[in-house]
Amino acid sequence: MRTPWGESDSVEVIAPGIAFYGTPSHGGFHIASNLLGRIRPIWQAYARKWSGSAQWYEEDCAAALVVIEFPEHFTDSQIEDATSTRKWLETTEEIRDTLRQVWTFDFP
Repeated sequence: MRTPWGESDSVEVIAPGIAFYGTPSHGGFHIASNLLGRIRPIWQAYARKWSGSAQWYEEDCAAALVVIEFPEHFTDSQIEDATSTRKWLETTEEIRDTLRQVWTFDFP
């Protein structure tokens, strides 16, 4: 599958509509369009900033947002790590820039 980071060389289906794609250089989650309603607009905007789409969440930071929004598919340890990443993101200027682009959101 074509990803924002190139052609995928691996895929792990987490749940229907949620899959993690790897490429030789990077990777991230792909979220089916019918599930986007579960992801807060601010996080969709953040994903769009780095991948060009609200459906792709890169593995370094944005992937944590998928874990937070779909906790039933992840371990307690993954949720803890994701929560730490989200808290860090909320302190960065980067997220403030993203906030300015979103006119309505439910900030966690």
